Amino acid sequence: MAIIKCPECGHEISDRAPFCPSCGVAIAGKVVECPKCGKVYFSELSECPQCHYKRPVADKTPIVENDNAVNTQETGKTTEVEIVKPKEVNEPKEVNNEQPVGANNPEEANDENLKTPRNSSRNNKIIIGAVVAIVAVVIGIGCYFYYSIQSDKELQAYNYAMASNDPQVLQSYLDQYSDAPEAHLDSIQSHLDLIKKTQQDWTNVMISNSKSALEDYIAQHPDSPYKAIAIHKIDSIDWQTAQQQNTVEALELYIEQHSDGEHVEDANQMINSLNSKTIQPEERLMVNSIYGGFLKSLGDKDEEALTSFVNPLLTNFLGKTNATRSDVVTFMHKIYKSDVKSMAWKSLGDYTINKKNVGANQYEYSVAFSAIQTIVGQDDNATEVRYKITSTLNNEGRISDFNMIRLAE
Repeated sequence: MAIIKCPECGHEISDRAPFCPSCGVAIAGKVVECPKCGKVYFSELSECPQCHYKRPVADKTPIVENDNAVNTQETGKTTEVEIVKPKEVNEPKEVNNEQPVGANNPEEANDENLKTPRNSSRNNKIIIGAVVAIVAVVIGIGCYFYYSIQSDKELQAYNYAMASNDPQVLQSYLDQYSDAPEAHLDSIQSHLDLIKKTQQDWTNVMISNSKSALEDYIAQHPDSPYKAIAIHKIDSIDWQTAQQQNTVEALELYIEQHSDGEHVEDANQMINSLNSKTIQPEERLMVNSIYGGFLKSLGDKDEEALTSFVNPLLTNFLGKTNATRSDVVTFMHKIYKSDVKSMAWKSLGDYTINKKNVGANQYEYSVAFSAIQTIVGQDDNATEVRYKITSTLNNEGRISDFNMIRLAE
């Protein structure tokens, strides 16, 4: 077998091909190669169309096998085909008024009888070859588009299934595209197995209703479709805990753990409410520090320190309304009589504190407590006097009201 160029269209083909797949002309047994220039041409030609080399004509001995016998003899690469005129058969002849070709010229008749069957056979083969080639091309194109469409549909179904978390969608792909690429089938099956496991784990978590189980589930399945529900349930559990404890610390812990939680606003409102009613430890320390400092500066006769603890204008000071800091200083000097050598004031720390919300995180404190006044006379004798003090601290931490009653011995 050799590769030649089709004499008709120049397309490279096998010399054994029945027809040229490009133009449909008959090839096998119908072409020869010029021994002089190598040009391939139809064997029906007597000379090379390129170099005009004339092929040697071999003797032809007709071999009659049937009524339409064909004689062939080969000499080297040269093939001669001779059409043997069929025997006459006594058959009824149709009446034809048309004059046959060569009726008046026997030689013309013989030439036409020899050429017509030969050319007709070749043309028929060319037409058949062309039709076969066209049909093959059409079938090939049809198959290509069919499989291309099927492939596109499979790929679209694959991408859709991989993006889905619905087990039915994934199983439908496996059922419908069982002949899909193995890599696609493996990916879909793995995705389906993971979703089934995720659903089973979620069922177990819902049964347990445990915060730790929910947290573990989120850690193990960060892309789970149930993640939002799990976060919501954790938020609800922590909020219930904060409500049950009903302390500022518990509510602040909830806000810290759920800065964007569903109950942050509620938690802040509860904190404000509790703060407006509940005296925190730091508030008690503040009250003790202010009144302890006030009493100490009163005993030390320290005007500057004493006035730093009181508001510039007091609503009431020992029965005097709209008292000033000067009134407070005057009182301090008044209690230091001539027979007093020294004096000391001390809070007993038995504070009763109530507070009132007067603004955003601003409070006013009503305070009641006991204090002892120790007076040392010029004779060095000490006397203790007990007082019940009621006072008010404004939102700036200064005394705005002050009264005291001497308690009986």
